[in-house]
Amino acid sequence: MNRTFTNDPLWISLVEQFREACVLRRNGRLEESEQLLQTEIPNKIAAWSKQAVPVGIDRRNALETMFQDEQRRVEEAFFVQKLVTTQIEEQLLPKLCFMIAEELRDVVRSEARPGRGGFDDGFMRRMTQSPARPRVQFDEPALDNEPHLQAA
Repeated sequence: MNRTFTNDPLWISLVEQFREACVLRRNGRLEESEQLLQTEIPNKIAAWSKQAVPVGIDRRNALETMFQDEQRRVEEAFFVQKLVTTQIEEQLLPKLCFMIAEELRDVVRSEARPGRGGFDDGFMRRMTQSPARPRVQFDEPALDNEPHLQAA
């Protein structure tokens, strides 16, 4: 950001809106980006242009520099996001899945020990019992072809 305008709320707002327009465009939200670029940002630029600036400051150059800096910043952020996403998908998620699978295996093994009254006994008990009465019963199809549930 141009250090000359770091305390100017209008400049800061202009920079933030342009950055937002760049992010929206990068995310494929072109309509929203165009709305900012065609109406809101030009209005802010017009208001900012009416403010007094220190001698020797070229407004046009300040705007062009800001536009280039913010576009670069957004592209760099998306590049970093892609790198992080790739790292998560290729390294972190497989490790987490493996750790969770190991924990589940340990739990199933400990519950499946004979005579423990856990997984094995409960499973066998459920297999030998008669099927339970259904909890939900469907009505006959209505003319509007929407299923209706009724508590049994």
